[in-house]
Amino acid sequence: MNALMQGMGFGTPLALFALLALPIIWWLLRFTPPKPKPQAFPPIRILLGLPRQDETPDKTPWWLLLLRLALAALAIFLVAQPFFQPPGTGGLPPGPRLIVVDDGWASAGQWNTRRQSLLGVLEDARDANESVLVVGTAPAARASDLAFGPAGAALDVARSLKPSPLNSDRGGLLAKLKALKVEQATSVVWLSDGLDSGGAEAFVTGLKLLAPAANVRIIAPGLADLPLALSSVTVSGSEMTVDVLRPDGQTAKPSVLSVRATNGRVLTELPIDFGSTGAARVKFSLPTALRNEIQSVFINGQEHAGARQLFDDRWRKRVIALQTAESVELAQPLLSPLHYVSRGLEPYAELYEPQTPADVSNLMDGGLSMLVLADVGFVPEEISEKLAQWIDKGGVLVRFAGPRLAAGHDDFLPVKLREGDRTLGSALAWETPQTLQPFPDSSPFVGLAIDPRVTVSRQVLAEPDVELAGKTWASLSDGTPLVTAEKRGKGLIVLFHVTANASWSNLPLSGLFLQMLQKVAGLDPVQQVASSTGAAESFAPRLVLTGEGDLVSPDGTARPIAPKDFELVTVNATAPPGLYVRGGEERALNLVVAQADLRPMAGVVAGTAVASYAPQEKTSLVPYVVIGAMMLFLLDCLATLMIGGGLARLKPVATVVLAALLLSPMIDEVRAQDEGMIAALQPRLAFVKTGDSELDRISDEGLRGLTLILADRTSANLALPVGVNIESDDLVFFPLLYWPVPDAAPSISEAARTKLAQFMKNGGTVLFDLRDGGVDLEGSRNENLKTILQRIDVPPLEPVPEKHVLTRTFYLLQTFPGRYEDGPLWVESNIGDSSNPGTADGVSAIIIGTNDYAAAWALDEQSKPLYALVPGSDRQREYAFRVGINIVMYALTGNYKADQVHVPALLERLGQ
Repeated sequence: MNALMQGMGFGTPLALFALLALPIIWWLLRFTPPKPKPQAFPPIRILLGLPRQDETPDKTPWWLLLLRLALAALAIFLVAQPFFQPPGTGGLPPGPRLIVVDDGWASAGQWNTRRQSLLGVLEDARDANESVLVVGTAPAARASDLAFGPAGAALDVARSLKPSPLNSDRGGLLAKLKALKVEQATSVVWLSDGLDSGGAEAFVTGLKLLAPAANVRIIAPGLADLPLALSSVTVSGSEMTVDVLRPDGQTAKPSVLSVRATNGRVLTELPIDFGSTGAARVKFSLPTALRNEIQSVFINGQEHAGARQLFDDRWRKRVIALQTAESVELAQPLLSPLHYVSRGLEPYAELYEPQTPADVSNLMDGGLSMLVLADVGFVPEEISEKLAQWIDKGGVLVRFAGPRLAAGHDDFLPVKLREGDRTLGSALAWETPQTLQPFPDSSPFVGLAIDPRVTVSRQVLAEPDVELAGKTWASLSDGTPLVTAEKRGKGLIVLFHVTANASWSNLPLSGLFLQMLQKVAGLDPVQQVASSTGAAESFAPRLVLTGEGDLVSPDGTARPIAPKDFELVTVNATAPPGLYVRGGEERALNLVVAQADLRPMAGVVAGTAVASYAPQEKTSLVPYVVIGAMMLFLLDCLATLMIGGGLARLKPVATVVLAALLLSPMIDEVRAQDEGMIAALQPRLAFVKTGDSELDRISDEGLRGLTLILADRTSANLALPVGVNIESDDLVFFPLLYWPVPDAAPSISEAARTKLAQFMKNGGTVLFDLRDGGVDLEGSRNENLKTILQRIDVPPLEPVPEKHVLTRTFYLLQTFPGRYEDGPLWVESNIGDSSNPGTADGVSAIIIGTNDYAAAWALDEQSKPLYALVPGSDRQREYAFRVGINIVMYALTGNYKADQVHVPALLERLGQ
């Protein structure tokens, strides 16, 4: 009874206030006129028998009054539109309840639905005055007190519960629950994310072992509602690649991968084509200026952390200029001052080698990120002022020493240099070649492994001062600086105290040199870079991902990450996915999702039912209320007739009712004929139901959108489109039949093929859509089309000729784009000539397209497009609508447009 009352609801509950009027209705109905009294003739005797009072009221029988009050109450309930919706977790046994919630990233996509289910369970527990324990499976940064408590307090916490950007750790939760006395729980409700996550069956078994007497309920989403996810992004040259993953067995849906800039705008959108595999590989390449703006890539419509991958400085390609004092390239490239620098930076930057100061100035105006000078003693005066302004605004100047710099130099240096250079290990020198000592914590090179084979035999020396230690990024074993740097404005000047080639040191020959160059190139020239007092020791969180995939400021639970640990750390409660900064460096920590992480939850444990998050289907009680009201009304009529003495007049009524029952088959036949006539008088488009609910929905949306466009632009006022079953429905009422070819091979009976052939022979047109953009004409959909058309007499086909009627039925067209723009459109060849007269009106009975037209025509209730186009533009969508209008007008009006070419000849004959 409690579950029945919980499931009752009303569409218009305010109408129930009319029940307050029942006492007034009772007062009005309690009196009724008396039954007529028959009198015998003569009239005088009638007058003598009449009572003397003026009125003769009589009370209504109590049972009739009750009947009428019930009828009035049913009328009020009818206005209130009652319905019954069974609660999803009703009927739990009394006692403490353990509620487990999967609150990892995989649950974020439909979090509101999960939270509503959770609130429903807690409200039931509150109404039953039961204690509850709510626990999440995602790791938490702060340990929470796990104990059973009042459901009311848990409700307040549940309303603010948010999904985590981490993977669920069900095994860790079981370990925590073992320390508690959860065996007292009489029921366990698990709100699952639908993924296996390392063993759903083992998790349920563990819950049953912890609470042996508990009634276990599992609620999980369907396979179609499971999330998509992204793997790690890889970069090869200018091309970036990312794999989009989907759960095993899930039907592929049209999806789009978006690339978003740091300011939030979308740089590009790319279609995701899974085909028949569980992963789709998407590759894209952008110009350097746009590539450097990328902040993340994400899957449209997937609002969770697993569908977003963040970019950092390592993915951005700098614009770097390289210049040396050498006027002519050395004969041997390995001796070139820029050879090793260019090879080290080439994969990560767009390199230029300006020949004149004017070239350098132009590059600064065009967005230069870093300027490398190899053994340049003095910067030309014509660009020195502009160079200073460029550095002050965020530019990075990197200089390498050499004989020219040692002999004389300008002020674009981070430290003061001594005149000349220092030679180590020569015949006249006491010192031996020096190795490198570990990098200081303030250096951006910290974390890089020192190569003991690297030695320095010659260098330029810095003048000692109190600020030298703070400006030193790398030193030799004797303490003399090897790399120094100084911040100027928002920019930076870095000096390598050795040459860029191997003449003074073998450092350029080592992998350490490449890593050092990449670290310097990775410094963001726009952000604040390392100051003279040293950079921060660790990467601090700047923005972190929420479970819904949004970048927000950290809440204090995220901890800094040491540079040496950053490449090894995996996301956890104190290191959530997000963007971390250290001085001028920015690093992205991404959630790593593998195909195994998206394995759907199997049948879990035998005997444990799995319910759906979808709300229970509403059962309208209006028909039952109407039936009850009609029955009470008939009883009231019979009672009124009985009291008024009119039962004898029921015989003619019974005769009429009996005749209506006998004639009902004839009435149904006439009604069916009328419905057919209405369908013929109101032409409409139709699509073939394929059995794929998603594909049928897109077809319905597409034809509805096309019908709206037709009504807006032409005089063709069509009724709303319908879906037809090719096996059972009659096709004669439809001028055009849209048939999207499904991925799975269709099964069509011979009767259906005969009906289809007769439909095309009698003037109907069928538009088959392969939906692949014409890139897979030998694929599975093409084979499915052959299966549909086998044993049907299909005439020869050809791509739409240049002067075909379809190119000018309403609009003048040269191409026939849909969601894709390059796929061909095929019609009967030589239609209308003596060799192939076609159907009665010269219209091709079959049209085959490949451009997914329904998705291009689909509009929502606000007439906005529902699906992205490929490659996508407003002009392409407009031409897609024009193609649809031409096809419909072609099917409705025939080839009359072809006759227009004869008009000049006819007029000329009339003139003769």
